[in-house]
Order: sequence, then structure tokens, then C-alpha cells
Amino acid sequence: MTRFPRQFLLPLLSAALAACAPVPDFHQAQNLSAKPFNQLELSGNACGPAALLNSQRFGNPAWRKLSETPAGLSDRERIRAITRGPAMRESASLPGRARWSKRGINLSDLRDVANEISRPAYLPALTSETLVISPIEGKDKHLARVHAKLARSLAAGIPPIVSLRLYAQRGGTWAHLQSHFVTITSVPGRLDPGATGFPVRFIDPLGGKFREGRIVTGTEPGIDFFIKAEFPSVTVGRSSLRPGEKPYLTVAGALGKF
Repeated sequence: MTRFPRQFLLPLLSAALAACAPVPDFHQAQNLSAKPFNQLELSGNACGPAALLNSQRFGNPAWRKLSETPAGLSDRERIRAITRGPAMRESASLPGRARWSKRGINLSDLRDVANEISRPAYLPALTSETLVISPIEGKDKHLARVHAKLARSLAAGIPPIVSLRLYAQRGGTWAHLQSHFVTITSVPGRLDPGATGFPVRFIDPLGGKFREGRIVTGTEPGIDFFIKAEFPSVTVGRSSLRPGEKPYLTVAGALGKF
């Protein structure tokens, strides 16, 4: 009988046990009893910093501790500490401009702020990704990829942040009206075969509210390279719609531990 060295058997055994582990019904944030940060306590354009703080506060104990450091600050003061501190440093993606401005903050700059804050606590670096369908993906695989990333970050103890973009068809093209960030707190453990969407729970920093919605495959030609967010409660940017225009909300990107 052939004997395999122990250093080869242990990884095989670990992989086999992982394959047999039951899939949870839902991947959820670990601190769901917490109070959400509300961007309006500081500013209407502070959705990025507030979504980041919600991700930390609703995460595992290490991330939660980071959201409470330094001690004794109010939620307003914690949001302000980000907007007056790391968010005011020069943007790597927009040279000559601060990361955060009156128009808010973009996904890559929010990632840089997040990692700058977490680095002194020796927490793992977060990554950001634009969630555009790739040339070799069908819509089913694209949906599965988005679900897997959100689930992976929740399982790692840090609720992912998604970048939403609101569009409207205008003059034969899709016009980008406004962007927004929310923090995902729950996704299903797995997708059913042939699924065209999945339910999510999230925190909208605009008001600091728990919300529910669905993420579904794109349906409109010319914009279906983005996954669609059916989040009826998210009203950001709808005041910019012209009479007769229908809003089309997309999940344009995500930030988390992927």
C-alpha cells in the first residue's frame, strides 16, 4: 500500500471536509443588532464614509473594534473623522483632487480610505471591483460571480459595500444620473439552478435604514452589462428624472474581502 507524506494528506483532508460542510441558508453580517450610521448626521454626500463605517460596525469583533476607535465619539464625529482625515487626501484615480468632494467619493478612493484606516490595526486589505459582465461570461455566470463575492466577504466577517448607479435612457443613450453606496448584510447561502436573481438585505446610509431588495440579471439592452438592483426604497437621484423616464438602478461595483 502506498503511503503519502503527512504534509500532502492534511491539505487533502481539509479540502474534503470543506466540501462536505453544509452550506448556510444565508450569509449574514455578524453584528446585526447594531445601530446603522446615518450619513445625514453629517452631510448628504457622505454615503461612502457612512457605508464604510456600517461595514465595520456590522462586521466581526476585529472590524467592530475598528469602528469604535477612538472611543467616545458620536456617529457624526466618526463620519466627520473620515471626511476630514483620510478622505481629504489626494485621490490616486483623480490626481489633483481630494478623494471626497461635494460629489461624494468613488469606489477606488473609498477602498484606499478603508485600507488606510484598517492598516494600523493589522486587518486584511479590502479590494474593489467593477462588476461588469466579462466577454466570456453569460448572464447566469455573471450573477453567480456577483453573489459569490458578496457571500465571500460576509463569510470573512466584513459586510461588503456595493456601488449603485442610477441611469435613465435619454436621447438614445443611457445617462448616469447619480451614484450611491449601501452595505450588504445578508445574501442566500447558494443560488438555485437557473436563478435570475437573489434577495439581499442591506443598510442604506441615507437615513441609516435596514432595507431589502433583489439583485437580478440585467434586462435592458445597452446597459445589461451591469447587474440590476431592484431596490425600491433607494430613491437617490430620482429627482433628476425627467417626465416619462424610468429609473434603472445598477450594481456597478463592490468593495470587500474577496
